[in-house]
Amino acid sequence: MVKITYFAQYFTINRLSLEKTRMDALDRRLLDALQRDASGTNAALAEECGLSPSSCLRRVQRLKAEGYLTGTVALADADRLGRSLTAIVEVVLELHAKSKRGTFLADLEREASVTQAWTVTGDPDMVLILRLKDMKEYADLVNRIFDSDPNVLRFRTLFVMSTHKDTTVIPTDALP
Repeated sequence: MVKITYFAQYFTINRLSLEKTRMDALDRRLLDALQRDASGTNAALAEECGLSPSSCLRRVQRLKAEGYLTGTVALADADRLGRSLTAIVEVVLELHAKSKRGTFLADLEREASVTQAWTVTGDPDMVLILRLKDMKEYADLVNRIFDSDPNVLRFRTLFVMSTHKDTTVIPTDALP
């Protein structure tokens, strides 16, 4: 009898994961709590959000299956890892054909110090975030990525002097 109940619950979870369900206040509370700290136990998360542990686990599994939660990571301190130099780079490309951008994007993927990269509207075509050891690493990256790519028309680098806010938490207030 237990196996049948478990199978029925498992089937329900998998069936629900095929289509997105409407978010409620408890789902938002779970998302907010997990974005702040996902290292706790399911029991602690359930208590914080006012759920039973089994209900909490089912909801978290559903949020993962539906793509609201895309991964669980530990955030490292860049200074302690010797990467205290942060640079924001605006890049303007000469040609925007997919093949030309693709080469540049592949180069960015290979660079561990490029931690974020976006295609944007406005004057620059891309904005990059770099986490660097020092100016020598930056100069080497400039030679390897920007100066050696004929499709890079120009770039502008801003070095971060101090950080006032740096969070990975995405507000959940826009969810239906």
